Amino acid sequence: MSKKIANLVLVGAGRMGSHHAENVAFKMANANLFGVLDMNLDGAKALAEKLGCEYATDSQEEIANHPDVDGVIIASPARFHASISKYFIEHGKSVFCEKPAGLTLAEIEDVSAAAKKAGVAYQIGFNRRWDRAFADAKAAINAGNIGEPQQLRSLTRDPGPWGGDPFKIPTWTIFYETLIHDFDTLLWLNEGAKVTEVRAMADALVRPDAKGHGHLDVATVTLRFDNGAMAVAEANFCAMYGYDVRAEVLGSKGMVQMGDVRKANMTLFNQNGAEDATWRMDSHIFAEGYTAQIRAFVEAILTGEQTGPNGNDAHRALAVALACIESVQSNQPVATDI
Repeated sequence: MSKKIANLVLVGAGRMGSHHAENVAFKMANANLFGVLDMNLDGAKALAEKLGCEYATDSQEEIANHPDVDGVIIASPARFHASISKYFIEHGKSVFCEKPAGLTLAEIEDVSAAAKKAGVAYQIGFNRRWDRAFADAKAAINAGNIGEPQQLRSLTRDPGPWGGDPFKIPTWTIFYETLIHDFDTLLWLNEGAKVTEVRAMADALVRPDAKGHGHLDVATVTLRFDNGAMAVAEANFCAMYGYDVRAEVLGSKGMVQMGDVRKANMTLFNQNGAEDATWRMDSHIFAEGYTAQIRAFVEAILTGEQTGPNGNDAHRALAVALACIESVQSNQPVATDI
């Protein structure tokens, strides 16, 4: 593409979509927030007005057929990700899709094939890859600084108190939408290795009153890789001390750790003891990563070279999530080739 600026449209004007749109509107010299699409037209108009964007619509067809639109950022509910992605890809638009890219492996395979046929970018929103600490850790592993990975850990603990409605959240959300980040992180940090076994436990410990409804809000997963490495992934919907996202890789020569619940390396000492301010929102703790991943998407549109996670990465992370669901249902480890 010979263009120097990519015209992007946001699809889904919720909390995360709004954050992506703000990044495009205010932080990128080579991208333009061309429009906002949402089935709630009033919501689309309100966000567009807030960000100084004149184009708001509730019509996918209108955006798909607009000759000036280069790509879309999809931040709709997860159950629509695959179908919306394929629709825009088949109309020649590059797609950045929030995780999960789909809820079945067949869906992701279908969208990936469509992107390959259309020759457009198809990037998935695994934002931790773009965080400075995670990227530096990955570089250290690739350089051989810790030797061969032996034990890995990745965790996601959402800040409490948790205010969600457990009766409206789909049963397997903790695997599809929370731990999916940790699965991608572990696969990425142990690059080249395949997952041969998955074992998962999950329960409703935050809201035990909703357990009978199928609600799950705490989970622990173990993975075994074909290079001998072992990994643990954890998720909890309610960490009262803050938003906690960390990872660690222990190798034969050393270790890397990434992520910090503390907002800064400042500790206050007073008559009550020691105090640290902690993160409370994902858009704050990963502010740099969220911006960097969209910037990479823009570069993929303008140069034709995609560097961000693609459909294959989404497929592998979802395969782990599906194996976790099978493991919970059977209360047994699941043999895999992921």
